[in-house]
Amino acid sequence: MLRIVTLFWFSFLLVSHASATEIYQWTDDHGKQIFSDQPADPAAEILDVTPNSNRYLFNVKRIYDGDTLVLENNERVRLLSVNTPEINSRHREAEPGGNEARDWLKKRLKKGQVYLQYDAEKHDRYDRLLAYAWTPDGDFINEELLQQGLAALSLQPPNLQYADQLIAAQQQAIEANKGLWAEPHYQPRKATTINENAYRGWQRWRLTAKSRSQTRDYWVLKVNDKISLRIAKKHQALFSPLEDYLNQPLEVRGWMSKRGENYHLFVHHPSSIVRIEPDVTQFRSVTVP
Repeated sequence: MLRIVTLFWFSFLLVSHASATEIYQWTDDHGKQIFSDQPADPAAEILDVTPNSNRYLFNVKRIYDGDTLVLENNERVRLLSVNTPEINSRHREAEPGGNEARDWLKKRLKKGQVYLQYDAEKHDRYDRLLAYAWTPDGDFINEELLQQGLAALSLQPPNLQYADQLIAAQQQAIEANKGLWAEPHYQPRKATTINENAYRGWQRWRLTAKSRSQTRDYWVLKVNDKISLRIAKKHQALFSPLEDYLNQPLEVRGWMSKRGENYHLFVHHPSSIVRIEPDVTQFRSVTVP
């Protein structure tokens, strides 16, 4: 039976024909890309599909912001392992760099197509798809956002498939002082100066953890009576021994959360913690065992 589908349904055809040897592609009279399991058009070409690539081609309806896009079926996709500044909305003002990241993503996906690949978790708590993205030409969008300094690394276990590659991409931007790494708004802040109006959003915090304690689910690295770092016990194997983080200056990247009078910075991956060497101006990442 001949099955012809538009690009929107391509991923489902690919999955259902995982053991098939050929899928055909052509463009109809209206300029729409068509996929089929049989060559129903003389101009049809065999699509090169590698069964283990797990990358599926979709139509993009619009770009919401620098790390979120909307597919043709109105499903939202959140790009994995990267965080771009917020754009302007009725709930908040734009953060520095937010509009630039959104506009860059619009240009990169101006052809209206994207390849998506999933990791261990396919959806987040907001029911958005979680994915790595490539242009039809094969450019890795998540990596490029980091290389350009348009996004900050935000690795969340268990979605770590491209962790090393993305860590290296961010380091390129840091060394070149690109994008948000040069933006005054994102320069390191002393955690001890935190207040009600200065903790929201992604930031770089300078601090020294003085002691270690624990709750049922977290290791707690205490900075002072009001500020602490929290590392989930289920992720502890990713980190160096916790003693390595005590009593030395650190830069910790991420989001502070406030509960009562206390501030907590949840650290999901060791790439978010950087040791500050006292005798040099450069930073080096804590080695992951």
